[in-house]
Amino acid sequence: MLTAVLRRTSSTLSRRGFPAALISASTATATATAGNHFRLLSAAVNSRTFHSNPGPLNFRASSCHRAEYAVDDFPYEEGSKGNADEGLEIAKLGISQDIVSALAKKGITKLFPIQRAVLEPAMQGRDMIGRARTGTGKTLAFGIPIMDKVIQFNAKHGRGRDPLALVLAPTRELARQVESEFCESAPNLDTICVYGGTPISQQMRQLDYGVDIAVGTPGRIIDLLNRGALNLKDVQFVVLDEADQMLQVGFQEDVEKILERLPPKRQTLMFSATMPSWIKQISRNYLNNPLTIDLVGDSDQKLADGISLYSIATDLYVKAGILAPLITEHAKGGKCIVFTQTKRDADRLSYAMARSVKCEALHGDISQAQREKTLAGFRNGHFNVLVATDVASRGLDIPNVDLVIHYDLPNNSEIFVHRSGRTGRAGKKGTAILVYTEDQSRAVKLIERDVGSRFSEVISWHPLNFCLFYWKL
Repeated sequence: MLTAVLRRTSSTLSRRGFPAALISASTATATATAGNHFRLLSAAVNSRTFHSNPGPLNFRASSCHRAEYAVDDFPYEEGSKGNADEGLEIAKLGISQDIVSALAKKGITKLFPIQRAVLEPAMQGRDMIGRARTGTGKTLAFGIPIMDKVIQFNAKHGRGRDPLALVLAPTRELARQVESEFCESAPNLDTICVYGGTPISQQMRQLDYGVDIAVGTPGRIIDLLNRGALNLKDVQFVVLDEADQMLQVGFQEDVEKILERLPPKRQTLMFSATMPSWIKQISRNYLNNPLTIDLVGDSDQKLADGISLYSIATDLYVKAGILAPLITEHAKGGKCIVFTQTKRDADRLSYAMARSVKCEALHGDISQAQREKTLAGFRNGHFNVLVATDVASRGLDIPNVDLVIHYDLPNNSEIFVHRSGRTGRAGKKGTAILVYTEDQSRAVKLIERDVGSRFSEVISWHPLNFCLFYWKL
């Protein structure tokens, strides 16, 4: 009991910056066991202070976890097929057992190609540009090396107040998704996700108690920096996720402001499903002699192999009416995302379809709390159809989405790739259907050319064969 009380007290004292000598003196009369705890704490205070979680009588002093360093023990050797196959087994990579166990609980025991290609150079500290098709596991590609290195650093130096890793994401949804991956894969690390639309005071309190990894959108990161709530002096690892969107006009200035506040000695990783050639030129300003891991290359095919593509021509005045039968026929009771161009259409369609299917709308005008509630309901199967604007097209990893319907044509082919990539993820099968009118035929051909795949045409939806479809059902 005494030991537990002393632990909580010492955690509070160390967070407020009390000298190690003062803490040691105050515990001179404690029991031998308690004295051992404080000698360990004093050593940690001299280097890095421990984390403590907020809440009454709920402070904790985090124990250090042993972890092997993956660079020296990585079993994969170039050109050896046998060793390459062995290297796919996560349990044999030499990374922290905490990570191995957490991934195994999620059913992940082998690396995807992007993860396998990234792991060794990332553990060696190389700056990198990583590119892979949507849905191929790039979040864990940068997450596994960072989590393993943070665990090792904490085991050697103790846990500090300021983050060791920073991940920038262009949207709130993607930031939450990335942070969720970190939490599930390394539950013993303290992570925070910061973004606008939520009270900043709560995020400031959590930062004050100490975090290992910070994930957030550029706007909120800058806000926290300006308020003095976030300090980047200890950051060793930086990730720009969905870098093509982050560095476009309107995002580049924010990213540069953040990068200027970071220590010059750091490892920087850029990942994206699409990586136009111009983004590589811009990235040279931020990365040091980067290694490019490109699993797409010059291939015309931009989508994962498991996605079947269909197109369907219809008249504008019956367009909304075909959605319910399409969902019934192709989703077969599974999850479906319908993409619209406007928030108004998302609301209108979800209201109209609610008569025949369980559905909800998701777009930028919905409050953050409601958006999170909607996404949780969709993930948990409380409803099976999500009608969304392109706010949901990037980064969201919702398991087992069987069907994506492009109710409105996307503005460009990259948006089509990201929309369609919500299905067929992690090696699973999926279907994407593009709905268009006759005057949009040329735009459909351009999308086919850009993504390197041909659409299979579904029966045209005109009034007569619309009735024929229902008769066939």
